Order: sequence, then structure tokens, then C-alpha cells
Amino acid sequence: MTGSAPLLTAALLALGAFGSAQAAALVHDFQLNGTLADALGGPSLVAINAGGTDGTIGASGFSFPANAGLQLTNGLFDAADYSIEMAFSFDAISSWRRIIDFKNRSTDLGLYNFNGAIQFYPFTTGSGIFSPGGMVNIIVTRDDATDAFNVYAGGLNILTLNDAPGDAVFSTAGKMVNFFRDDTVVSNEASSGFVDKIRFYDGALTAIEARCLQTGSPEACGVPPPPNGSVPVPSTLALAGLALLGLGARRRRAA
Repeated sequence: MTGSAPLLTAALLALGAFGSAQAAALVHDFQLNGTLADALGGPSLVAINAGGTDGTIGASGFSFPANAGLQLTNGLFDAADYSIEMAFSFDAISSWRRIIDFKNRSTDLGLYNFNGAIQFYPFTTGSGIFSPGGMVNIIVTRDDATDAFNVYAGGLNILTLNDAPGDAVFSTAGKMVNFFRDDTVVSNEASSGFVDKIRFYDGALTAIEARCLQTGSPEACGVPPPPNGSVPVPSTLALAGLALLGLGARRRRAA
């Protein structure tokens, strides 16, 4: 599994030890290292296909053929207020290739690759980040208080959408989340690929938090790095978490 800011992830987790935590907390960590289980003990991902072949879990991630992917059911605290962090690649990036489906495949609306760019179809297209076989790390957030839907990559906001209609709300039974599988309306807009990790947070990460997670740079949030590159002791991690997530200034949901 490729690393993604382990220091900042540890800081996020360290903050969970405090009853007055203010920001979104990591609630599901699918490392996909030989298992679809949640490292935090929640419900597992399930491999789902569209009448073809299931994907394969390997030692370092999950490989999927076109229109097969992963599904999470009953895993969201709030279907309208969440963050999802993903590291994955597509083998094909021409035309549309589904990333996340929000309505149990009942509509063509959703998050796609479109000719190499991120897109929430049919409303807005963001930056070009995809190449065939190239790994990308994205963070997808939706804030229920503002209806803001955002996608971050490389520490930058690459797509933003006012989602007042709730198209990015997981509103079907079980708050079902489908990854990499196209809907039943068109059904051929998918690619084979590989996914290294999927993480869920119980609220919308701020732009600052997303940047820190993706760049691995504590300085990006005003948190000094440990001296000489040493690993901080737990108390230092907790302080780093407080400094980082205090900037989010939002209430953490009770698990």
C-alpha cells in the first residue's frame, strides 16, 4: 500500500482521544492489503460485478475488471455529510469512466473520469488528473450545512459543486456506496483498474485538512515537522492534531 501522509493521519487519529474534538474523524480505513476488511472494525467492503468477473484482492490492493468494483453498505454516519479518500488508477481514461455512484446505479449522474478530467456529470468538469495506469489520490467531500461538494487532488481543489439538489447524497437503502461500477441506465462507462486504499471520514474535511493529508506536509497547516525527521511521540501527535484540526472549526459527529 502506498503511503499518504502517515504523520497527518496519525494526528487526525490522535485528536479522536479528546472529547472536545471539532473536526471530521477517520471512521473506516480500507487498506486493501490482502483483505476487504475495515482496519477500524467497521463493515467490510464487498466485491461486486455487473454480470462478469469479480475483482481480485492482492497483497497491496484490489484489481478490478471493467464494470466490477467495490460496495459499502450501512457504513456512513451521515449520507449527506462525509469525506472519502481514495488512491486508485484506471487503465482507460477515454470518454466517461465511473468513480463513485451515489444512487445505487439508478441514474447516470455521478463522479467520473471524463477524458482524463474529474467530472460530476452532467454539471461540472474539473482539472485533468488521470493518465492510463497512473495512480491518483483524491478526497471527495460533501458538507450538509452548505451543500458544498468538493474534490481535492495534490492538495488542490480540482472540482466544486453546489449540490443543493442532493445528487451527491447517498440516499438509497443502507446509504450504499458503489465504486467503479457504472449505472444501469448507460452501463458501459467503466474501466478496469486498481485501488490501493479507501478511507471514510464522518464529516466534510476542510480544504486545509485535505491539503495536509495529500501533501504530507505539516507546514501546510502551520504545524512544524518533528526535528531531524524523527517520529513524534504520542503527546506530540496529539498536539499536532489539535493544531491542525482546530482550524476546521466544526463539530464532530458522535459515533
